[in-house]
Amino acid sequence: MQDRVVEAKAELERALRDKPQDARSQDLLAGVYFRLGVYPRAIEIWSQLVAAYPTQAALRVNLGLALFKTGQADEAKEQLRAALKLESDHERAWGYLGLVEWRLGHFEQARDAFLRGGQASMAHRMEEELGASSVGALAAPSAPDSQDRRDLSLAAAGALEAVESGSLQVEGGRRGRHSTGRWNAVELAREVLPSAPPSAPQSDVPVSMTRSLEGVMAWPDRRLGLTLSASGELLLATDDSLCSRLDGLVAVSGELRTVAVDRSGRGPGIRGGLGGATPLFRWHGPVSALLSPPENASFELFQLSANDPLFVRESVLFAFVDSVRSECAVLPLGREPLIVTQLRGEGAVALVLERPLTGFRVEADREARVDPARVVGWSGRLFPSVASGTAPYSAGAPPLCFRGDGLLLLG
Repeated sequence: MQDRVVEAKAELERALRDKPQDARSQDLLAGVYFRLGVYPRAIEIWSQLVAAYPTQAALRVNLGLALFKTGQADEAKEQLRAALKLESDHERAWGYLGLVEWRLGHFEQARDAFLRGGQASMAHRMEEELGASSVGALAAPSAPDSQDRRDLSLAAAGALEAVESGSLQVEGGRRGRHSTGRWNAVELAREVLPSAPPSAPQSDVPVSMTRSLEGVMAWPDRRLGLTLSASGELLLATDDSLCSRLDGLVAVSGELRTVAVDRSGRGPGIRGGLGGATPLFRWHGPVSALLSPPENASFELFQLSANDPLFVRESVLFAFVDSVRSECAVLPLGREPLIVTQLRGEGAVALVLERPLTGFRVEADREARVDPARVVGWSGRLFPSVASGTAPYSAGAPPLCFRGDGLLLLG
């Protein structure tokens, strides 16, 4: 509720280690993954919950939205239609269905869905689209070509941003309800925490035993390059190339052709292979693989945007896609200099961590002093430096100082 999603993720994962079948925690964790942009993991969790709780309309709406965000419009439409069979007056489901139909180029169906969802302005926009497509055309309109579809996708993506900022959020309306009456799914737009205590699914068979074999299969997503399996293992897949360590290789399909990646950057201490003692390699496809994290460690997957670089300790960098570029620098810390890798571009980055991540906000008018051993990385406009203890700090204050505006990642 306070937008501290990184910390929320760590707490929910701890809760699920104690009670793995708790449906409410799974639902909340899927929402956290969605907020972090790790849509494949959110889709995986919600798909399992939909299978276990098929009458929860809210779960299907959330799953539909996550599918839509990853470009799976037909699959999203299927889930939203199923939700509307359960709750015919679910306004958010109608609103998202309107966006899906719009992306598919079905303006008339999109208009009708927006009207059912109470979105008169969006329905009017579809009327304008229908009018424009009929000008000068006596025959039935043809399906949009590939360029039209790209334009529609961009426009629908912009409308989705408006949806998520509140234009389609619904305060009233019914929510999906499980037959036991003890747990309701959390709908993304509402951001409301369930008030009832969590309860296990009312079934003679645990949820984990009711899943189909398809539900436990690992499906690498070539469009993303890197994804996480349900068990937290890293799925790697590419037809071109990407960079990853070879540690923990469990299974591989295709010819495993790799070349060591050299560090890029300037300054002393930069020479050598990226990753140091356990270097990263460039994998040439087509190849797919499953990699397991080291003992007492776990993978964390981030989706970078084009204008949001990430700085990470080189030792925790495990893999990244080719659309992300790396550049190394040395942060002098006395006898133990720290090599930091800047990652810039749009795409997936995998880190391997021994502790859960904690986000620590640094504000523009305040400096932050941190223990270098706990720094995983940072984002935003932050500038690190090494300083001795000064007022108001004691001589024993942590030696690493950050100034600027951004988010520290501590582990």
